Amino acid sequence: MKTTDPARRRGAAVALAAGALALSFGVESTAVADEVSATAKPKFQMPFACGTHWRLDTYDSGHNPALDIVVKGNTGSSGKNVLAGYKGKVARTFWDRGAGNVIVINHGSGWYTAYYHLRDSHDRYVQEGDNVVAGTGIGHIGATGANSGGWAHLHYEQRYKANGIPTEADREAVHFNGTKYSGTGETWKDVVSNNC
Repeated sequence: MKTTDPARRRGAAVALAAGALALSFGVESTAVADEVSATAKPKFQMPFACGTHWRLDTYDSGHNPALDIVVKGNTGSSGKNVLAGYKGKVARTFWDRGAGNVIVINHGSGWYTAYYHLRDSHDRYVQEGDNVVAGTGIGHIGATGANSGGWAHLHYEQRYKANGIPTEADREAVHFNGTKYSGTGETWKDVVSNNC
């Protein structure tokens, strides 16, 4: 019969427990890291000049959490400047039959913003790879694309995807200046831009 030294048994037990503990911490810390990255949302501002007033609409569940944005009172939105609402890098600029002229900006850590129906050619003011800061002009409100219905407005989205460029399926609730603007059938009639 073979006997094992008690010190060796204790050492093996300690090593086994330490390995199990390390594995559990690794799994837990990965889950926590994923949760933190998903919630570490940039402090987005409205994509318009500081002090200007806007109306935001979410419409039905197929549109929410995206926003359609027009000047307060819808008194003439066409041609109004559209600005980056946070620093980032232009990930895509393209034409889409439904969305018209589109710009997508990567803000880091998986967060992106998308701007649809821009009046001018999608690559007139910014190109893919350009760095932008809050307040950088990226275009003007327009009515391009079949989905605009000929109505000048900005279709705006905040998106999150850990890896790769997110699509409409990756839309998240919109926050401007720390306030959430989301929910089916919601309207905010007078939101002031703090993109100063």
